[in-house]
Amino acid sequence: MSRVLSALCAVLLLSAASANSQTEPNYSKFQSNYFFTCPQPAACMGAFEKMLSAPEIADKNFEVTLYALGHNGWDESTHMVSFYFKSAERYLEAGQTFAASPAFQEFMKAGAAVGVENRAQTLTTHSIVAGDGRGTRSMVNWTVKVSDPATFVPAWQKFTKASESYPWASKAYGLQTLLLGNQGWATHQIWAAFDTPVDALTFLENFYQTPEFQTYSEETEGAVSLVRSYIANTMFEANPD
Repeated sequence: MSRVLSALCAVLLLSAASANSQTEPNYSKFQSNYFFTCPQPAACMGAFEKMLSAPEIADKNFEVTLYALGHNGWDESTHMVSFYFKSAERYLEAGQTFAASPAFQEFMKAGAAVGVENRAQTLTTHSIVAGDGRGTRSMVNWTVKVSDPATFVPAWQKFTKASESYPWASKAYGLQTLLLGNQGWATHQIWAAFDTPVDALTFLENFYQTPEFQTYSEETEGAVSLVRSYIANTMFEANPD
């Protein structure tokens, strides 16, 4: 699994997307996301927990989640690790901490020993968030390429707001902008969080059939295209807030 970057290279915010006034105040500003293939999930999770419990890392209380990925199409990644940072300074602190940590080096060796292969890494920022995702264990994710933000963002906000009234609605949802990694084929990440995978599947059964989605599809035709979609189920998390 790949090392957390030690310096922030660029910050490119989606100008058309403004912060939601109901944003949960503890949502992170930056997210470092690492996609990888692990043929032995139990071993990977054990090594990950061991690394995070090392004193030089545990004392920092970094917020991080290990996810198992499913139904992600052509992407061969089986897992993803996301680190959540409230500020660029916190991001830098993480990079310095892991670079100097013996536990992190052992973690890298343990991953190589069980056949871990790195697939991709991205840096994202929350452009729009709504709801409270704390305690949820399953996320549906859509990676998209937005060619016309001025058309896409208002239509997406109208659609997601209207969808909140349905009984199968997500507990939280958001739009992330890709700051680094794969900008050539993707620009944003849409996510919706649920208590369980069953709730996520119930959502998927219903929302495509709503009149709000039909209207959204018509309004955004040509403004956004789907790159991939997948479900991410929490295996382990540390210091959620």
